[in-house]
Amino acid sequence: MRCLAWTVAAAGLLAFVAAPALANDADPSVRDIQAAVDAYLTATSRQDATLVGGPGSAGYDGGFWIRGGETLLRINLTLQARYEWFDFDQEEDEDEEERLAEFVEPGEIPWPGGDLSGFSMPRTTLKVSGEAGCRLRYYAELEFGDPGWSLWTPVHMLVQANPGPFLNQYYRYDVFREGWIEYGVSDSIGFRAGKIKTPNTRQLMVAPELQQFVDVSMASALTGALQPGYTDRNRDYGLMVHGLFGCDNEWQYMAAVTNGDGGDTARGVLNPLTSDNLAYSGRLNWAFLKPIGYTEGAIRQRSCNWYGEAGVWGHYYADRIDGGHSGLFSHTALYDRLGVGTDLALGYGGFSLTGAFTYVDLSGSDVFEDEQWMLWLAQAGYHFPGTAWEVVARWSAYARTIEAAAGDVEPETNEIGVAINYYLSGHGNKLQLDASFLEATADGPAGGGYYDQYSGVPLGFGSDGNHVLVRFQWQLAL
Repeated sequence: MRCLAWTVAAAGLLAFVAAPALANDADPSVRDIQAAVDAYLTATSRQDATLVGGPGSAGYDGGFWIRGGETLLRINLTLQARYEWFDFDQEEDEDEEERLAEFVEPGEIPWPGGDLSGFSMPRTTLKVSGEAGCRLRYYAELEFGDPGWSLWTPVHMLVQANPGPFLNQYYRYDVFREGWIEYGVSDSIGFRAGKIKTPNTRQLMVAPELQQFVDVSMASALTGALQPGYTDRNRDYGLMVHGLFGCDNEWQYMAAVTNGDGGDTARGVLNPLTSDNLAYSGRLNWAFLKPIGYTEGAIRQRSCNWYGEAGVWGHYYADRIDGGHSGLFSHTALYDRLGVGTDLALGYGGFSLTGAFTYVDLSGSDVFEDEQWMLWLAQAGYHFPGTAWEVVARWSAYARTIEAAAGDVEPETNEIGVAINYYLSGHGNKLQLDASFLEATADGPAGGGYYDQYSGVPLGFGSDGNHVLVRFQWQLAL
């Protein structure tokens, strides 16, 4: 509207200035008219430049920025240097060993257990964002870190190297992680198109830089993994409508329609393994006390003040394929994937709490048994007033029910973790040390045996086992 208003105003002023000249002179001076218009445009440009901080200005404020007129460019960089020690102490399983022996030579991969440890840089993230005038905003995120594998077992590694007919969601780990263009009509409605972060459980909505632990919980990682195309976050190509409403803008909504195949897939017109069904997701967030925002910890909180937000979300996708290698699988139903959940964030002074519950139903498959998942998360922290120290503890768990012919199978896994954070300069420069103990019990084939590539947390196991993960990370976020 502002761009349109400028055009109308300029045209009106031109007519107003030109009218006397036309009345007094049958052959008006083009030079006089142009001079009047130039004077108007120069005056408005000077005024606008003052409002936006001056043309060609630059600086640093939570990121490097360059501004000229109505165009704003921000540049942010995240570096995460990490050491991980992972004791994958799975119990012996002769059937599992025989199955793996068909694909992997003995000794090639420490399986079914062993001491897995080493240094890595999982995130070297470049973010570019800004404004392009006329209520246009944009964002692009490029990832140059080392994510690893989403599916860790040797079988899954080979499957990713040679995608089979069921993998209509490839795990290609594009450098291009996220990117979109947005038109903000007002605070209450905005349209976003591109490779977007889809509505989901709260911890997956929090940027990696703002996490209290080195990365998301087992429950959150699995919540994402049960949706197509999940890598480090829940991203997909599509369109989102979002905004704020309420007396104090305490309500926030998101509604998205996306491809359903995930953010690292081939283009729909080039992907022969998808039925082109669309995925539908939404989230509603209520700041019933002072807003916390999508962040963890108490750095932004003030003492003697309560903070609180609650949210609900849902995601549905009819996961199908319309082909495969040599067309062997014609319109095969993989799953009807339905995920719903609720979450809560509370804060008071240095205290912070995040809780979440998720239910996922996988049904209607032509090739797999129906499954139901229930996932829980409780995470609490305390930032000691006047210091840079914070301690955090969390528990997350899942229960999985597989409706097999031999009877329901209910494997369960629990994660118990503790963390110590030292904030050299808030989340922009911090040291993190955390340890997680994972205990898995399974009465039957738990399946999987994979873990989220960023969090490093196992999501499923072929047999019972106890696992310990210790991580130290130095994060610099500019």
